Amino acid sequence: MRAKPKSVDDELSFLEHLDELRARIMRMLLYWFAAASGAWYFRGPLLEVLRRPAEVGARSIGAETLPFRIFEPAGGFMLAMIISMVTGLIVVSPLILWELWGFIKPALRKREQRWVVVMIPAATGLFLGGVVFSYWVSPMFFSYLFGINKSMGVESELTLTSYLTFMLKLLLASGISFELPLVIMFLSFVGIVRSSWLMAKWRHAIVVIAIIAAVVTPSNDPLTMTIFSAPLFFLYFLSVWLVRIIEKARGRRLAREREAAQAGGDEEVSHEDSPMEYYQSLATPAETGEEADRSE
Repeated sequence: MRAKPKSVDDELSFLEHLDELRARIMRMLLYWFAAASGAWYFRGPLLEVLRRPAEVGARSIGAETLPFRIFEPAGGFMLAMIISMVTGLIVVSPLILWELWGFIKPALRKREQRWVVVMIPAATGLFLGGVVFSYWVSPMFFSYLFGINKSMGVESELTLTSYLTFMLKLLLASGISFELPLVIMFLSFVGIVRSSWLMAKWRHAIVVIAIIAAVVTPSNDPLTMTIFSAPLFFLYFLSVWLVRIIEKARGRRLAREREAAQAGGDEEVSHEDSPMEYYQSLATPAETGEEADRSE
């Protein structure tokens, strides 16, 4: 089938989409700047919150104080900037996801829109859950590491730059890694993986998760990697269970669609039968059925 040449309307529509994307990116940056500016005035309390895991870990091994040092003249200013920017990004993440949702919404069917409406709060909750989890268990990391220092007769004293870099990387890496169920469910949605295949490859998944933990965790000590990997193992098997539920619901819906197609004499391209053909049909809908196809 010969591809149709692009018309002037198509070019205008493409430029309009680019203009909308630019406007949404500008709004996202504005949200981030506003939240980071607000976090700047709370940089002192935020620093105390970030210091607490190390201080708790130090007290658990009997250390009365844990000195933090800055050796650069502008070190405090740069750290305050980093704290404000990361805090602002976490705070406005729901708004950023909402702007992204507003951009892709017109290209989705109503059935797909319902999935996205559920996934945006889920993505936000999983990310924040990962951040909270890593913050909650991080005193164990420092207790273990400081305990090794103490056994060697070395007093623990941290530079604030290296410590905050460690903490912020740990929090962000944990938050991103907790998005694993959504990634697996998306792969299932487009027909790349199935629950039976995921379950059969669980040993390979454990190895991959261990490698990911070794790469993304700022410290490569065994305790940090083990504690970081444990919830990912749980999330993987939870994802397999969720994918299985989705497949059962998809099978029932597919059966109803086939019955309706046989009764009406029409055959609809199904995502379950051929994901690639399904998305091609969305990209090049029939001339008379485009609106009906999008309103399903």
